[in-house]
Amino acid sequence: MMLVEKIQELCRRNATTQSSLERELGFGKGTISKWDKSSPSTDKLQKVADYFHVSIDYLLEREDKILKLNSRDEKDIAKSLEKIMSNLENGEALAYGGEVNEDDKELYRVAIQGALEMVKLKNKERFTPKKYRK
Repeated sequence: MMLVEKIQELCRRNATTQSSLERELGFGKGTISKWDKSSPSTDKLQKVADYFHVSIDYLLEREDKILKLNSRDEKDIAKSLEKIMSNLENGEALAYGGEVNEDDKELYRVAIQGALEMVKLKNKERFTPKKYRK
């Protein structure tokens, strides 16, 4: 996976966009997209890594053993997400302001999915013995 694709994946998991990330970090518009053709400076790369709480090696895929979600993990996440969203729609979940409109439901869905994916990856890292990591 290329650097820009990795950053896009991290944005998706953290319910943000590439353009909002650029604004947040003080980068020019389209800066990250240009990294497909040119190398970013170390300080900009470090800002992105710090923002997502990952290492530069992770962004550049230099880590030997990066845990990834497999199809079973994705099914588990989808199942949990549907249960949470169902509870939200039935009023069984705490919602800001009492009711949730359709636009907010999609925002909740994206945020909750990102959170579930991060938790799953952290748990895989924490509980998978090193000899089984790929």
